[in-house]
Amino acid sequence: MIVFKSIFFIIFAIVQNKLPVEKPKIAIASVLKPLQDARAFYRLGLSLRETNKYHLNIIGFSLKNEPLEEDLSHFKLFDQERSAWKRFFVNIKFLGLLKKIKPKLLIVTTYELLPAALIMKFLLRYKLIYDLQENYILNVKQNKTLPKWKQNLAVFWIVLVENMSKPFVDHYIFAEDCYKREFPGIANFTVLENKFYGEIKSVSPTKFESNQAIEFLISGTLTPVYGVIEAMHWFAEILKVYPNFHLKIVGHYPIKFYGKEMRELASKVPQISLEISENPVDYKQILEAYETCGIVLLPYYQLPSISPKIPSKMYECLALGKPFIFSPNSEWKQIANQYQSGLEFEFTDLKNAVSNLEDFLKLTFYCKAPKQEVRFDRAVFLRLIEGYF
Repeated sequence: MIVFKSIFFIIFAIVQNKLPVEKPKIAIASVLKPLQDARAFYRLGLSLRETNKYHLNIIGFSLKNEPLEEDLSHFKLFDQERSAWKRFFVNIKFLGLLKKIKPKLLIVTTYELLPAALIMKFLLRYKLIYDLQENYILNVKQNKTLPKWKQNLAVFWIVLVENMSKPFVDHYIFAEDCYKREFPGIANFTVLENKFYGEIKSVSPTKFESNQAIEFLISGTLTPVYGVIEAMHWFAEILKVYPNFHLKIVGHYPIKFYGKEMRELASKVPQISLEISENPVDYKQILEAYETCGIVLLPYYQLPSISPKIPSKMYECLALGKPFIFSPNSEWKQIANQYQSGLEFEFTDLKNAVSNLEDFLKLTFYCKAPKQEVRFDRAVFLRLIEGYF
């Protein structure tokens, strides 16, 4: 009789919220991204956190200890330089973290973590979602940052890991709509593009004033195929006529020689300031840079690994009401034209750099204000997650 009364009072206390009920654990894991990454933390993580239904575990890279927060835990896979050797053995550390966390649902954002994710899936019986953020095989082939033998080895490994994982991944999230064409063998997917995570800024038609001192911005990952050096040379040409302009570059460079090249070039141009690092930077730092900038530069190379995608920076510009200049791309132009938000340039066309920019500065921007169509679709994401609980 005493036992039955005890059980009754425990159940009653839970119903009255007097005893804590452990929330289901969800882990979101990445190798290359910072703990407070634009997609894993802001788009996916904060969307889940707002429901107050789950305990979130964010796994990634950080040089600092993140503050403790209710229903949010951070775990570092790396806290210093991420060498290729350390990345090769990252699955060993990831195994230990999964054993410690014991998630009910795991979202991995890179192929590198799939081996450990599959092993622990059999042991812990969690659901596995692969957030496919990049076409990694195409990236390796097109970006040309590796010697040929390393490139071939990387492609072989990615193909092996992704194909072996396919039967055991419960669902895929495509970060780009073009992945529907690039991955025809995947049927269980949801498209969730890298649109802006926060509130859309209310904007009205705007125009630059004559003789206005303008700050230009390049942000995010800084690699050769993103055209940063070409944009710096383009900006140096602009300064010959507009010496009061300023260019800020914020982000991280995964290739050391490229960071050195940027620093050497910036040292010769006082109007270019760098906030760059070998390590990933928190998304908050990039958002802060948007607050003071006037024009955003998107000087991406038009490679098959880049041109079919919509840059997240474009959605950020639209959401924050920032005019932008981008490399020629018909799909990007179509989006920009909807709002009169930007113009396409050839950043390598130094001869016409000034005249092209002057044509740009004459325009009136944001004649049509962007609305919820440029915002990350939280509702679709949350419905997907709720289907597993």
